[in-house]
Amino acid sequence: MTGLMYCTFLVVGLLVGMTGVGGILVPPALILMSGMEAHTAMGTALASFLPLGLLGTVMYCRSGHMEWRKALPFLLGGLAALPGSLLAARVQAGPLVVLLACLIIFAGACALRPPRAGGSVFWRSRTGFFLIGGVTGILAGMTGAGGPVLSIPWMVVSGVQPISAVALSMPYQVVTAFFGTVGNCADGHVDFSLLAVLCGLELAGFAGGVVLARRVSALVLRRAIGVLCCGLGVFLLFRQAGGM
Repeated sequence: MTGLMYCTFLVVGLLVGMTGVGGILVPPALILMSGMEAHTAMGTALASFLPLGLLGTVMYCRSGHMEWRKALPFLLGGLAALPGSLLAARVQAGPLVVLLACLIIFAGACALRPPRAGGSVFWRSRTGFFLIGGVTGILAGMTGAGGPVLSIPWMVVSGVQPISAVALSMPYQVVTAFFGTVGNCADGHVDFSLLAVLCGLELAGFAGGVVLARRVSALVLRRAIGVLCCGLGVFLLFRQAGGM
C-alpha cells in the first residue's frame, strides 16, 4: 500500500504539470492509503503544495502570463487560509471529509465541463478578487484542497482568461499553503516524516508532466481526471455515511 501511495503522489504531480488539475487527490489518498487521521492528512497535503506553487509561479512569470495587479488582492484574500486551518482543528473529522468529498466532486465536474467565461465586472475588480481569495482560502485551510480547485473556476466564470486564472493560482497556492500550514502546525496536524517524500514525488511528477504536456491530449486527460474525481468524491461520501 505504501508503494501505491507513493505512485499516486507521483501521478498527482504529473497531472498537475500536464493539466493544472490533480492536487485535490492528495488528501483522500493520504486518508485512504495511509490510514492517516483526516485533519493530519489535510494539513500534510496542504503543506506539500507550497513547493509546487513556488515552481509554478516562477514558470508563469517567465512565460509572461502573471498579472500581478490582479494577484495582489487575490493573495491578500488567501491569508484566510490561516483562520480556515484553525477552524478545521475545531471541527470533527466527519464533516471535514464530507466537505472535502464535495470539493472533489466539484473539481471533477469542472474538469468534465470547464466553466465558460462571463460574469460581472465586480468579480474582476480588486474587491471581487479579494472575496474570491478569501472564501476559497478558508476552504483550502479547512480541507487541504489548496485553493485553486475552487478559485480557478470562479475566476473563469467571472471573465478571467483560463491561462491567467491558472497563472494567478500559483502564487495564491503559495500563500494558502504557507499560512494554512502555520495554523495546522500549531495544532500538530502536519506529518513532517512523510512531507519531504510527498513534496519530492509531486515535484518530480510535475516536471515530467510539463514535458509530456505537449505530447498528450489535455482534453482526454481532463476527462479522465473528471471521472476519477467524481467517482472518488462519491466513494468518500458513501464511506463516511457508512461509518456514521
